[in-house]
Amino acid sequence: MSCPSCNKPASFHRVSFTLQGVSFSKSIKGYSRCEHCGKLLRLTNLNLSVAAQTVAGVAAVGLYALSFKSIGGWIGFTNAALLFFPYLIFTGIIVTYFTTTKLGRFMIVQEENENTLEASK
Repeated sequence: MSCPSCNKPASFHRVSFTLQGVSFSKSIKGYSRCEHCGKLLRLTNLNLSVAAQTVAGVAAVGLYALSFKSIGGWIGFTNAALLFFPYLIFTGIIVTYFTTTKLGRFMIVQEENENTLEASK
């Protein structure tokens, strides 16, 4: 995803490990701030991203269920069961990152409009 104002992409570190220049509550709502030009941005087109994450999650669980017997025979069934949750979390993080960066789009938000919307709530 690139900023619509300056057309520069955000760095991997900023997207993955920071709140992207806004408060936690705004970050959850899809807001971020461009690290290059400082514009307030909102992530749009999330419906497609959520659908892709759901399909990938179901596929990941199905794949693990199909291969559980062979994984269990290789490393033990207890270890295979314990490995399921880290596998699922890691898969979720990777899929979320790629669907958000590849399928999501940024929209520039006027800051004074955003402040008046929050004040009216």
